[in-house]
Amino acid sequence: MTPTAAFQARLHALVLAGLLACTLPSHAAGALAAGEHPPHTNPLARLNPEAQPWVASLHQVLPPDAPVRAMLLRQPQVQAAHAGVGVAQGRQARLAAGPHEWTVKSGLQQRRESLGPRFTEGELALERGLRLPGKQITDQAMGRAEIEVSTLAFEDTWHESARSLLKAWFDWLREARSSRTLAEQAQLAEQQLKVVQRRIQAGEAARLEGLQAEAESSRAQAAWQQAAARERSLQADLLRRYPALQASVQSLAPANLPAPSALPEGAAAWVERVLADNHELELAEAQVQQAELQARRAGLDKQADPSVGVRAARERGGAEQVFGIYLSLPLGGAARQADEQIALAQAQVARDKAAEVRQRVSSEAWRIAWLASEGEVAWRSLDTAGQRMAQAAALAARAYSLGELPLGEALQSRRLALEAQLSADAARLDVLESQSRLLLDAHQMWTPPSHDKEQ
Repeated sequence: MTPTAAFQARLHALVLAGLLACTLPSHAAGALAAGEHPPHTNPLARLNPEAQPWVASLHQVLPPDAPVRAMLLRQPQVQAAHAGVGVAQGRQARLAAGPHEWTVKSGLQQRRESLGPRFTEGELALERGLRLPGKQITDQAMGRAEIEVSTLAFEDTWHESARSLLKAWFDWLREARSSRTLAEQAQLAEQQLKVVQRRIQAGEAARLEGLQAEAESSRAQAAWQQAAARERSLQADLLRRYPALQASVQSLAPANLPAPSALPEGAAAWVERVLADNHELELAEAQVQQAELQARRAGLDKQADPSVGVRAARERGGAEQVFGIYLSLPLGGAARQADEQIALAQAQVARDKAAEVRQRVSSEAWRIAWLASEGEVAWRSLDTAGQRMAQAAALAARAYSLGELPLGEALQSRRLALEAQLSADAARLDVLESQSRLLLDAHQMWTPPSHDKEQ
């Protein structure tokens, strides 16, 4: 065998040995307890509308579940959050692969002796950094945390989009209800005007009363037209953002909204439900664990990863052949310590933000739960008052037609009845919206696809 062939054979053997040494699987010690995150589960069973009449009444007001979920999935912000899950999967794969890659080095040089011959010499080396076992385990935990955070971010974005849809739906419904109430009042004012005109023609009323009745009719017409314009604007915006609601908008009769029902459980039970499975809170807690893992990883990075390599050289024209293995180890300094301090501070920021999120979510849950559970009593009082005021207004109008009551008092009675009716309508919709929001926050309707897989 020639010297060149022997050199190449030994070089191949060294390269193969290096490859085997650097690609042997590391002995993982199991998942880090700090990096583990429990699988996302929904602790609440679905409420059966047949067993919960108040849930069934809400379904008469809300759009169907299937088209709503299809629309939510098509929302740009939801699609962006869903794409973030794919980004997290890529980051997980990157963390599993590690930061190090194979490096091939080669060199060619010429040696010249002052009084002797010239020699062409060559060198070839193969090296790679070795990730320490503790870092590898932490990286694997960080990869799982990436998936968990991105999944929860998607679910939280879905939930916020559902809240926006619910608010837009009730904003339109509230204005549609007001528009119909004001339309009825405009018709009553027109009827009152005709009564006044007949009495004027019969000589039983002064011209001044006709002017008052005309002004009241014009005011009622203007209020109705303004409300109708707001309704059309809100409906157009709703259907522009959620076109699949067209059928629901056309089929729903705002004049025949169901009466709110009392909740079978108190506010505390519903707050417990909401906090037991809250996307925003779970996301904040997952971000805390992610930040703590990053701080742990920064602490491990204070001990730099070594690099191992093999080299082979051919010197003095092949007269000398060199084979060897080498190890290089960077010495960590102030920069690595500063990185750890930054990561620790960021972990503390994440913990503080999680505490703020828990406080805010809990406060909002209590507010919605109280409105949903206690608002029904207030609505019944307002509804009763509105019915009594409407009866009083009808009697006042009748008394005026018989000449037993001044027109001003009849008109004032009608205005008070209108205010009472609008207040009762607003209270009704406030209760229906808060109860719907309670179902939404407790993941009893319009849930993301991941919840279907978990149940």
